[in-house]
Amino acid sequence: MTPHPSPSVSIRWPDGTSTDIPAGTSAGDALRHWNAQQTRLALAAILDGELIDLAHPLTHAGVLAPLLPDDKAGREVLQHSAAHLVAKAVTELIPDALPTDGPPTDEGFYYDFEMRPLTADELPALEAKIRETVRRKDRFERSEISKTEAEALFRHNPHKLGYIAKVPDGRPVSIYRTGTFTDLCRGPHVPDAGWLEGIHILGFSAVIPGTVSSGGAFQRVRGVAFPTRAELETYLKRRTEAEARDHRILGPRLELFTFSDEIPGFPFWNPKGMIVVRELEAFVREHLAEAGYSEIRTPLIYPQSIYETSGHWEHYRENMFLTTVDDRTFGLKPMNCPGAMLVFRSRSRSYRELPMRLAEFAPLHRLEASGTIHGLTRAREFVQDDAHVFVTEEQIPAEIRTLIEWVQRAMGTFHLEWTAELSTRPAKFLGTAETWDRAESMLKSVLDGAGLKYKISPGEGAFYGPKIDIHIRDSLGRSWQCGTIQLDYQLPDRFGLQYQGTDGTLHTPVVVHRVILGTWERFLGVFLEHCAGWLPPWLAPVQVRVLPVTERQVPRVTELAAEWRTAGLRVESTDSQDTLSKRIREAEVAHVPYIAVVGDREVAAGTVALRAHGQKGQRSLTPAQLVEQLRAKVATREYDP
Repeated sequence: MTPHPSPSVSIRWPDGTSTDIPAGTSAGDALRHWNAQQTRLALAAILDGELIDLAHPLTHAGVLAPLLPDDKAGREVLQHSAAHLVAKAVTELIPDALPTDGPPTDEGFYYDFEMRPLTADELPALEAKIRETVRRKDRFERSEISKTEAEALFRHNPHKLGYIAKVPDGRPVSIYRTGTFTDLCRGPHVPDAGWLEGIHILGFSAVIPGTVSSGGAFQRVRGVAFPTRAELETYLKRRTEAEARDHRILGPRLELFTFSDEIPGFPFWNPKGMIVVRELEAFVREHLAEAGYSEIRTPLIYPQSIYETSGHWEHYRENMFLTTVDDRTFGLKPMNCPGAMLVFRSRSRSYRELPMRLAEFAPLHRLEASGTIHGLTRAREFVQDDAHVFVTEEQIPAEIRTLIEWVQRAMGTFHLEWTAELSTRPAKFLGTAETWDRAESMLKSVLDGAGLKYKISPGEGAFYGPKIDIHIRDSLGRSWQCGTIQLDYQLPDRFGLQYQGTDGTLHTPVVVHRVILGTWERFLGVFLEHCAGWLPPWLAPVQVRVLPVTERQVPRVTELAAEWRTAGLRVESTDSQDTLSKRIREAEVAHVPYIAVVGDREVAAGTVALRAHGQKGQRSLTPAQLVEQLRAKVATREYDP
């Protein structure tokens, strides 16, 4: 008798090739079969945009890709896995501690517990238990149980029971076991604790509970993790350097912005901070004028029905601020997309109007988890240099090329290194796979044509389309995602957008969502740390401070300050109450790029003594020469970091 062949599944790899794999092969084994060298660092995998463990058996055809530590999703898997080890160690150290939630953050991770306060003396014991688990390389073992079994397993933990209650009846609940510790979790996780050799506890503190409380105290343990100890040591060194550049300290000290504990995540912009924001806006508006954009303003709040149309209600509702008006549910907009769609739909359109480029600078609101808020870089209110470009399919490549060129110019102005990342179809997406494949191919073609080096992040696209994310690298070597260029076939279709084509029939446009610098808040937070608070002269809220040596020069200083303000410079002046050296030091602490000193000699000669940040000594200039040189530097946005 001829044996029946074993069933197989067709797997497509990131390079476009395909292989038939025996059904039931684990994702890890399949990846090693495809490219052992490239996937040797894989800590998880992505199957058709869905994150899975390497142990996950392949039972159906699909696109499989490795998830690496330098991928955004890979980093989050690493951090979330580390959070599990912290929970394991805490519950071993304090058996009655109740774990609640342990998500990844921009910096690392945290895990919240209902428990008595931790003390500094307990930190060594906690770290020792974590290191023991890492040395044993305890595996992260996933299993699925029924909702009833999960309720029984976590019957003593009201926080886990609250999560289980949200699982629809009949759907299995996934759990992970790591040694003797079991946690409720969707996953995925790294294969074993050996991946977390570079785990480190950053600290712990009291926290307001975000889940159901039985009235006990809550503690948050914060940490960060890397695959190796060497990577951790590099991070800790950079972190020490970064603490001296922390924008959360620099901003208030330079009188740019402040925060209030009563409204976390919402920055208060001071007058000097608003000068910086307006200069950033002016910089972006120059591109808007050159590229033919029109600026719009749309409502800050929309009803549930609009978000249902856009898809945000299904895919983004938990991150929205919601309210009720006239018995209807409304939400503060987390992005400008719906408003731009409604503006386009407000009247009939012709192909002659395309590309139609609509820009909007509007406050946006996202309900970020309290544990993830971090100054300006992760805020609940922010403004983007946002725009939506409505195009025909034929116009897509040229429009994307123009945006890539603008990214190059913008990052060159700030002397920032940057890289591109192509993020592809996620597990939950709108539209068809065929449309997504076509859109991804277009973006890839433009990136290849521009000669840019870029990485592909499978499954990290927005739910409505693939995107090119712009990552900038600061002076400490840290990478930050700020700008993005997204290609969207879905929202214009869902909103019923149409234009009359050259053939006289109606067609649906394609939308390019684009943000170049990102949000003013995030970009400024990153840039402040990049330049240690020394903003370039064109961006600095005070460009020159003029100082008298003694009281005799105060009238001349007052006169010069007025003249220079009339000439368009941002000027401050001081009296002579303190010593000159103290006033010079105060100007340096305030990060004023130019200091003009006026003494008897300068009054007699009709000059000023100019000190420039980053340059030794001082130069003697006439007031007219100073104005001419500074205005030229500002006009050309000259910057010597």
